[in-house]
Amino acid sequence: MSQQPAVPLPEVPVLSDQTVRLRGMELRDAPELIANCRDPEAVRWTTVPLDYSADDAQQFITEICPQGWRDGSTQTFAIADAGSDRLLGTIDLHQFRAATAELGINVGPAARGSGAALRAVRLIQDYACHGLSLEYLYWQAYVPNWPSRKLAWKAGFRFEAELPGFAAARGVSTDVWLLSWAAGAPGAEPEPWSGPVLT
Repeated sequence: MSQQPAVPLPEVPVLSDQTVRLRGMELRDAPELIANCRDPEAVRWTTVPLDYSADDAQQFITEICPQGWRDGSTQTFAIADAGSDRLLGTIDLHQFRAATAELGINVGPAARGSGAALRAVRLIQDYACHGLSLEYLYWQAYVPNWPSRKLAWKAGFRFEAELPGFAAARGVSTDVWLLSWAAGAPGAEPEPWSGPVLT
């Protein structure tokens, strides 16, 4: 029986605003990835494996990310400092449906409050709109992840609904905030911030 040839990995676009750079994940990112995914906030608000290990990082970088690009299910980027190229976090587009996708992001504690997360989101919004011709992006945040919701608000996402028990977080039914961004309305006047005061 003849062996099927391996499907080549699509070239991951490089997106940059001269402060942050979005690129493909690389094995040299593993130490920062492990630290970011073991951070208590990442454990609390994302679906990263518990006790994130070097094996988890290697599998994510060498298997999960490439497979997502190959089959079109998830496009994962490393968020890197544009100067040092050091990993700051990850951002992805997933759940593609016609002309829409969901956006996910996990930025490590060293980069929080630096503006890197917002820059990364804006880069991927531009890519989604002009590179992929998507019309809408959606953002989910577990309730009450106010920092995630405020980041989405800063990027122009509009709050749509609170969905009771919509997600299963670590096996527990969890409420979710759903927000949306329309590619045709960048720069639209944002709705007033209604959450708590955050830095």
